[in-house]
Amino acid sequence: MTTDLVAFIDESKKPVRDLNTGKVSGSGDYYVVASAVVLDGDMDYQRAELNRLQTKLGFDLHYGDMKSDTRRRQAVDGIAAIENWDAYVFETESPIRAGGGAEHYARARLLRQAFSYLEGQAGVSRAVLETRDTPTKGLFDLNAKDHLVLRKLNDKAEVSRRFSIDHHDKSELILAIADIVAGTRTDWLCWKNREFYPLLGHRVTVRPCP
Repeated sequence: MTTDLVAFIDESKKPVRDLNTGKVSGSGDYYVVASAVVLDGDMDYQRAELNRLQTKLGFDLHYGDMKSDTRRRQAVDGIAAIENWDAYVFETESPIRAGGGAEHYARARLLRQAFSYLEGQAGVSRAVLETRDTPTKGLFDLNAKDHLVLRKLNDKAEVSRRFSIDHHDKSELILAIADIVAGTRTDWLCWKNREFYPLLGHRVTVRPCP
């Protein structure tokens, strides 16, 4: 069994809600990058457990596609029961405004903090991010932007060149842990739902990013 630590990274962005009405307030979006960290030697176990959970529930473990709180709670409980993972959340301290490239800027800012912290403080040697390339929309360069973030950190010696990243689609089941952590965290931040994140919060280290 190898002992290298691998981070699986996904993101979530949701609008802030009015506390009185529960409706979208128009005051911006919270943006979160979440990473689920596992031992390289535990990844087959994690995938088997996630596949077993997905088969048992009968729906994909993608938080944004779950159509009810009942399904979300089942998925959260299932993820919480799986052993041998910890999570780190990197989030904007305040909501970001829509448009003007704010989301891309926020992602780059959070990934800079994530890559640096995950290698320097958490001991991670490799990160797997959910792919964002969508050829049908002509957005072939989104994954390249993540590699550019890492190269700039390399050039500044803030992250070593031993740290590597690659991208994978949702067929990589361990990304589901990061997806659910990110989704429950933005639900909590935006007051959409404050029930689910505390069920996972004891396994999550939160790092606000100015």
